Amino acid sequence: MNETLLLVLCIGCAGLISGLTGFAFALIASGTLLSIRSPVEATALVLVCSTVSQMISILRLRAWPPRNTAFAMILPGLVGAPIGIHLLHDLDPQLIKVAIGAFLILYSGTVALLRADYTVAFGNPWSDGAVGFLGGVLGGIAGLSGALPTAWSLVRGWEPRTQRAVYQSFTLVMQVWALAILLWLDPMPPELVGDLALALPVVLVSVLAGLSLFARIDQRRFRTIVLALLAAIGLTTTALALPGLLG
Repeated sequence: MNETLLLVLCIGCAGLISGLTGFAFALIASGTLLSIRSPVEATALVLVCSTVSQMISILRLRAWPPRNTAFAMILPGLVGAPIGIHLLHDLDPQLIKVAIGAFLILYSGTVALLRADYTVAFGNPWSDGAVGFLGGVLGGIAGLSGALPTAWSLVRGWEPRTQRAVYQSFTLVMQVWALAILLWLDPMPPELVGDLALALPVVLVSVLAGLSLFARIDQRRFRTIVLALLAAIGLTTTALALPGLLG
């Protein structure tokens, strides 16, 4: 398949899912882009497009996270990210990915069995901060900064717009942080400008289409879609990392 068409389809699919659920852009787009672009260019392209996707969703929905919750999650997350990068020298990223993948599968199955209005009894700024810190660490190790905050938001008792506002604001800050680190460590390839000129209009259209679908679903369906996507991410993450771990 022509690389340009593949890039457009990949970005469009990631943007649609991101607009509908508020997460998973990077997880959906990274695999394909890494097969047709260099690692630095693919990572930069994913981070820029995902950041734009999050900004469009947040501005379009006009839903803002509770201030105390946002600070409680984001500040520890910023601390956790460089710790995760440092731990890369001592931990096997494949093992971490398999563990997180298995957790997401188990979590999705367990929450799906609970009643739709189930909320954890220990939800508070301290537990929010712990989730944010672990999300930052996992982002530094395996690029999975949004997985735990998204899973946590489902059982905090927030309605879908507030859930999205919480984990999207967290993911947005973590991605800008990661992009800043990437720009500091590696010069951007000149080909990135052309790819962005092609990708950003696709991001805009696909994210708006996903947001239109989000406006038509109720809380129960949103919960089901998010759980299904978390389970799919868990299965994919485990399947891709397990051969490397066993090898």
